[in-house]
Amino acid sequence: MTKAIISRHRGKRPAALRLAAFLLVLATMLACAGCTTLTLPEASQKPVEVLGDQPTQELAAEAEGYWKTGNYPLAELLYSRLLARADLDRDERLTAMDRLAESSFKARHFHQAKQALDRRAGTDSSVLGTWAWHELYIRTLAALNRQDLLDIHQTWMLAHTELPFPVRAQAMILFSELAIKSGDNARSLDLLAQVHRQAPDDASRLLLERLYASALLELTEEQLSALARTASPAPKVFPQALVLREAARRGARSSLGPAALAALQRRPGPLFAQNATRVQTDQPQAFLPARGGVARMALVLPLTGRFAATGQKVLRGASAAQKRLAAQGRAVELTVINAETADWREQLAALPASVATVGGPLLNVEALRSLSADGSLTRRAVFAFQPDLGTIQEGAQAWRFYPSFQDQARALIELTANQLDIHSVAILAPKNRYGQRMAEVFQAEAKAKGLRLAASETYPPDDHPRWLQSVSHLLKIPDGFRHNKSMPLPMPDFGAVFMPEDWGQAELLASNFHFFEGQHLLFLGTDLWSVGLDNAQDVDDTYFQQAACPGAWWPETNGGRALQAVMDEEHMGQADFWTALGFDFVRLGARLGLGEGWTPAEVNARLAGLKDLDYSMAPVVWNAQGQARQNLYLFTPRKDGKALVDPDTMRASIQKSKDRRERRLSMSREIQKNKKAGASGSLTQDVKD
Repeated sequence: MTKAIISRHRGKRPAALRLAAFLLVLATMLACAGCTTLTLPEASQKPVEVLGDQPTQELAAEAEGYWKTGNYPLAELLYSRLLARADLDRDERLTAMDRLAESSFKARHFHQAKQALDRRAGTDSSVLGTWAWHELYIRTLAALNRQDLLDIHQTWMLAHTELPFPVRAQAMILFSELAIKSGDNARSLDLLAQVHRQAPDDASRLLLERLYASALLELTEEQLSALARTASPAPKVFPQALVLREAARRGARSSLGPAALAALQRRPGPLFAQNATRVQTDQPQAFLPARGGVARMALVLPLTGRFAATGQKVLRGASAAQKRLAAQGRAVELTVINAETADWREQLAALPASVATVGGPLLNVEALRSLSADGSLTRRAVFAFQPDLGTIQEGAQAWRFYPSFQDQARALIELTANQLDIHSVAILAPKNRYGQRMAEVFQAEAKAKGLRLAASETYPPDDHPRWLQSVSHLLKIPDGFRHNKSMPLPMPDFGAVFMPEDWGQAELLASNFHFFEGQHLLFLGTDLWSVGLDNAQDVDDTYFQQAACPGAWWPETNGGRALQAVMDEEHMGQADFWTALGFDFVRLGARLGLGEGWTPAEVNARLAGLKDLDYSMAPVVWNAQGQARQNLYLFTPRKDGKALVDPDTMRASIQKSKDRRERRLSMSREIQKNKKAGASGSLTQDVKD
């Protein structure tokens, strides 16, 4: 929502009162209209407690875990159970309702989704002032094919101007899209014209126009052509003029008559709210690409030298994105600069100011620093392909488009603490720069999540004979220990070990733990394991029955399969993380649409507001300060490479190993007890004799 619009609504108490009254009425109408199977609870009615002894907070954490990982059927089930608990506070109950609605929709249980949405509105009518609720409600009604309820909801939103205008604008655009899909193009245009006339000021009209211009980019050629044939050629009429302009931009001139083309030529560029000041919105993706409808960006990649193969992969993914966007009528002008040439910075500086978005440099902190030194970071929005920006301030001087060390640590700690209930960990790191940096990050993230660091040890990475000694120190093995099957070692006081090492070294390290009976431990690695497993053949997973490592690429996701399909069409070979990086960056840049005159605050606002970018790699989100967070996948080693971690199976495997070791310890104690008793009996007999 624009800040200007919000402040205007807050400044008018009568309007606020009218909105509150309207929301209560609308909540009642929604509860009654077409939902005879749902009975909303009275305010005094207490929820029924679900049978079972699982604590409510534990159930909530489990439901949240499934929701965060995208397991929506299980999230739906657990949030349904959670809402039957009596000991939820108000905020927890509202959150559970929101997530039940979303989970049900994504699990394609649309009746359940509608009931959850109705219940949410009946419990707290203020949610009707948010776009998130309306969007899910409209899409749910569409999925249920309830045109009658869609018509009612549309009428209410047009009739009640007390609702925030940005919410109503986005709703009418969505209703317009549904009308196009049903073949009713005239209705689609009429809805938008109505809400445009209702806009309270130029800033609101401009917001609607930008939102709709962005929505038109998503229409297929067939849909846009049909819409253009319906549109009036009048040069200053919204939304017709925008439709015709988009059709002309795509070159779909066969769809337009001479009068429409002439009108477009008379009025080639500006939107209709000509006197409006520029506003920030909660939908940054609605901004148009750079002038001329062409998104201009640059890539700085190593195309020669030792990392040439990697740079070529990124470029191949970028080219695939360029071709895909072109097929959708969205032009991308891509300039590629070889980072291995001596004058690459001069080449970048020579580009026109309209080339505002830059991807790279690739895994080169010094190159990024040089861009800061020569002032390039103030002229271009640079998205660095590296895990750490060093001294460059993320979100103010540059942005990150690559998994960070913190992303890796967070994924591992989420699994360890929240899904496997392990709260005491250890670190075994090599004495090198990477190992020590990763150890620091993991320790900091573990501490922030309340985990206990029970032990920490280093080892010389190239001195393999000394590794056994480092492992024994980590496990607190007594000096002079000699392996004895009849006298097992006591259990260590931690359940997981973080080993920031590459895959080849990790294989050797793990065998040392098994020498000291560490089969029950969870081994945690970095994305170096993931990369190594991608290229490994016939993996020996004997020592890795309980192990996890993070990674940003998994080919079996919807986004991964979509990228491979594009590459297959263009005969570009096999997709991997590097091609996904280029593919996703170009589509991100096209969505942002940065041009000359951009500001860091504007970039951050657009990034924070991005929605529904169908990533081929693990999804990236940005906060309001422009700091990225990538939700990485977790893998476990397998003989044929790697597989996604199954927390339930891993938990069972760890428990089985612990039980086996506990039995050995118990048997050992019993044997020692019997030996002592026997020795005591013999001594007594000797005394008697």
